[in-house]
Amino acid sequence: MKQKLLMGLMLLGFATLASRPVFATTASGTVAVTATVGSSVSLTFVTDPSGITLAGTGTSAATVAFGSVQAYGGVVPANVTKTVNGTTNWTLSTPFDVEVEVANQTSSNYTLTAQLNTADAVNTWKIGATTVTSASPASLATSAAYGTSVYTLNLTIPFSEAAGAISNTINFVATAN
Repeated sequence: MKQKLLMGLMLLGFATLASRPVFATTASGTVAVTATVGSSVSLTFVTDPSGITLAGTGTSAATVAFGSVQAYGGVVPANVTKTVNGTTNWTLSTPFDVEVEVANQTSSNYTLTAQLNTADAVNTWKIGATTVTSASPASLATSAAYGTSVYTLNLTIPFSEAAGAISNTINFVATAN
C-alpha cells in the first residue's frame, strides 16, 4: 500500500513537473492622435412658423416656391401675403428664419449680406426693407447675434412683367466679426 501511495505521489509529481504552466500572452501598442481645429460659421435656412414652408428647411440651400400666383384673384399660398400696389405692381411676402452659429473662435456677432445670383431688371427683390441686386452684396446686418433671426422675403412684380416663370437665387454670406 505504501508502494502504491508512493507511486501515485511520484506520478502526480511528474505530471506537475511535465506540464507547462499556462500564462496569458499580451501585446501592447499606442495610437497617436493629432487634429488641427479650424474656426467655422454655419448658416441654415428654416421655415418660420408664420412663413411659407421652405423646401430644404434646416439646410444652407433652401427653396421658396410660391407656385402659380397672380395679381388679381388666384390662390395665395399659406403664410404668404399678397399686396396689390395700385395699378403699378404687386408684392408677395413671407418670413423665413436664418440660423447662424459659430464654432472654435471668439466672436460675439456676425455680418450678414445677400446678393442676387442673376441680374433682374424687371422685378424687385428685397429682404426686409433692403433691396437685393446682383451688382454687389446688400448688408442685412452688421452685428447680428448668433442664433435665429427672422427675415422677410419681398418679391415685387410690375404689371408690365410678362406672364411666365420668375426664378432667381439669393446668395447669403455670414461673416464672423
